[in-house]
Formats: sequence, structure tokens, C-alpha cells
Amino acid sequence: MIRWGLVGLGDISNKRVAPAILAQPDSALLAVASPFPEELAAFARKFAVERAYPEYGSMLADPDVDAVYVATPIHLHYPMALQALRAGKHVLVEKPMAMKNEECETLVRESRERGLHLGVAYFRRFFPKMREIRRLIDEGAIGEPVAARIVFHSWYDPAKEDPKHWRVEKAKSGGGPLWDMGCHKFDMLVALLGMPKSVSARMSTQTHSYEVEDSCSAVLELANGGHALAAFHWNSRVWSDEFVILGTRGKIVLDPCDGDTLTLEVPPKALKGMGKEVTTVTLPNAANVHAPLVDDFARALLEGRDPLVTGEEGFRTNRILEGIERSSDEGRRIAL
Repeated sequence: MIRWGLVGLGDISNKRVAPAILAQPDSALLAVASPFPEELAAFARKFAVERAYPEYGSMLADPDVDAVYVATPIHLHYPMALQALRAGKHVLVEKPMAMKNEECETLVRESRERGLHLGVAYFRRFFPKMREIRRLIDEGAIGEPVAARIVFHSWYDPAKEDPKHWRVEKAKSGGGPLWDMGCHKFDMLVALLGMPKSVSARMSTQTHSYEVEDSCSAVLELANGGHALAAFHWNSRVWSDEFVILGTRGKIVLDPCDGDTLTLEVPPKALKGMGKEVTTVTLPNAANVHAPLVDDFARALLEGRDPLVTGEEGFRTNRILEGIERSSDEGRRIAL
């Protein structure tokens, strides 16, 4: 039995993390921590948690806690994950895993030197369609991948009193739509097409008045020399979430990316045929998208293997995020 401690008792923990731990057959949600008494008491009562700690350090000192899920705002990921590792706990941390590349390196090193597991909560890796896309690429269904296109845009302008306002405060969030949604899409890109070699990017705050960018565009050179175009915006009231992989013989379309379907488009079989043959496959995501993530991490501990999304894997996405910011700031292509 994996006995979990959970810190960060906000929306994501209430809706996904705590239910995922409780549903995992080899797990128990033993302890939670929060400096806010009302939040702590309400959460512990809601999920029947045995031990509620007003101090994070006290929870880490509990010898019965095996693993810690860190679900706090991004600026707290690194110090809290590091503290947990040094207390001898396995760690599953929300994305992105830290604010700086050096912090990612430290977390990876600490986990390996201490023989502890470190995972990053890129739950989209566990979408059933990810396995299907990997199969289609490996079997040559779209030929050689030559390009990818990622587009996400929505409207985000929280009031200062909004509990989620921290997402537009750079010191707490790291950045705007790039860090909030872009990190997930780049994790998918790395999983499917490998780590990009370089990036050229432009970031700006065009519409809103907050600290972080509301617009980000990037061109990445893929491992095989192909191109990936990515654009993330928080300044359009028209919502979009697209992920497309283009190959020499066809393409794979996820629209919306987080939906249950994928579409395969290939040329018609007839030599003189016009248009395209379209196949749509429906592969529903888990009702709780964090459940497969938590299940994999718990099983990794019990089986003595790495989780699917290790600290090293999470670090790859952070390298892309930092590369994009450097490219925009310095006006040049950045090697990744």
C-alpha cells in the first residue's frame, strides 16, 4: 500500500488528485497539509483524511507517508518537491516541475542519488489516443513526419481577487499561456516526435494588462529536421485547441486536442482519385484524467520501475519553455 501525503488543496486536488488517489487500489490518502485552517479542515473532512497538518514540514516528518503529491502554484513546486525528496519521500509534482532549468536538474539529481521516484503530472501522456498515434507513426501510416502544428487560444483575464490570479503573476506562474497550456502540448510533442533541436519564438502582452504574456508563437526544429509551429493565446474569445502531425503520406488531427477522437487523413487509394480518405477513431479519456497518472506512479513504486513521466521527461519540457523565453528576449534561435 502506498500512503500518500498531499499538499496544495485547491481546485485540482479537490476535483482530480484526491479522487484519483482514493480510487487507486494500492493507495491510501493518509495525510494533507495546508496553512489555512478552514481549507485544511474542510478538505480532510470531505475526503476522510486521517491526518491533517497545518505545516508542510510536519507532514514530511510523518514516517508513515511514502509519497507526496505537490499540487501547489508553480513557484512552490521546486522548494516543496526538494524538501520532500530530502525527507525521503517519493514525489509526484504538478507541471511544470520547476521555474528554472537548474531547479529541474537539482530535483532529478536528488531523486536519483537518494533512490527515490520523481514524476511530473503530464497526464495527457496517458490519453488512449496517444498510444494510437504512436502506433500510426511507427507503422508508417502517415509516412515520415515532416511537421506539427499546435494552436491553443482562449480568453483569460482573472480579477485580482480571483483565487487563480496567481497564474498571471510571473513570479508565481512562470508565464502565461505558454507555461499554463503550452507545457502540456510540448510534452505531447516530445513524447510523439522527440526532443526538438532548436526554437525561435516571440512573446508579447498585446491585449491584457497583466505581467505575463498573453501571446506566444514559436517555430521549433524537430529531431528529424522537420518543423513544429506552436501558438498560444489568452486574448481571443474564440476558443481553439488543435494538434496536428503532418507526414509525407498523410496527417493526424486532434481537434480538439483534449477530446476523445483522432482523425487520420490519407490520400485516396485510386491513382486518379481526388480529395482524401478520412478515418475517425474515438478513444475516450478516463473520467478523471489524473487517475491513470496516479495509478502509473503507484504501480511504479510497487514494481520498482520508473513512472512513465519521470523527472528527466518533465525537464525536457522545461528546457523548451526556457528556450522560448530566451529566444524571445534575445531575438535569436536557441539550441535546446
